[in-house]
Amino acid sequence: MDQRETSSVTAPATVVQLPLMRWGRPDASRRALLLHGLTSAAACWWRVADELAEAGWSVTAPDQRGHGLAPRTRRYDIEGFAADVLPLVPNGGGAWDLVVGHSLGGVVATAAASAEPGWAARLLLLDPVITVSGGVEDFVRGTLTELNATEESLLRDHPEWHPEDVFLKVQAAHRTSPYVAESFLRHNTPWSYEKELTEYARPVTVLAADPEHNPAFTADEGRRIGHSKADFHWTAVEGASHSIYRDNPAAVIAAALGGPER
Repeated sequence: MDQRETSSVTAPATVVQLPLMRWGRPDASRRALLLHGLTSAAACWWRVADELAEAGWSVTAPDQRGHGLAPRTRRYDIEGFAADVLPLVPNGGGAWDLVVGHSLGGVVATAAASAEPGWAARLLLLDPVITVSGGVEDFVRGTLTELNATEESLLRDHPEWHPEDVFLKVQAAHRTSPYVAESFLRHNTPWSYEKELTEYARPVTVLAADPEHNPAFTADEGRRIGHSKADFHWTAVEGASHSIYRDNPAAVIAAALGGPER
């Protein structure tokens, strides 16, 4: 099981070993894996991870390839990201009780869970970029703009963010090189993981950004997947932008713990 010999992910030439951050007791009965988005890093989960740990969870978050302190490589295809995280298993083995993925992390979680159904018992996806078809140029342009983020620009666009979130986002963005971002977009766009998400045989919850804030996960996607998948639930988080865990960490915690999204 730990070797993932039956995984259907097409392994890249190099699978990198990811640096990990951990919160909570290693022997906790509930285990969560948190996957960050493009131009971010593991430390971005500090509030969500800390609250889950306080609620009795063991929490693990990696820097994904090309981000934070993770190794760099020549390719940044989604299959490579998924192949990197599949060897990550909870202390003591078995499935993750919960995998949370934001944006790119949501796609990586979907690809990994689809390839190895026993890897995760439940997915919580935060405004995941499940499909990119039209508007690729805008997606590319927006991603590359994030690399030059400053504390001033982030506070101007997101005055409600915690100062620690602002600091960590700038730090993570500056650790992500233009090569990594451009390589990721070149190797992947366009893409769609809607079929994989629909066919995943475990519960999935999606928290989307507010419709007024240009969500990556659309209402049309929610309706289509919900029509075909009984254990799928999604909601738009009022007032939240794409970075839901920064805008409204309480909504993410509530969904992770199985309570109502706020």
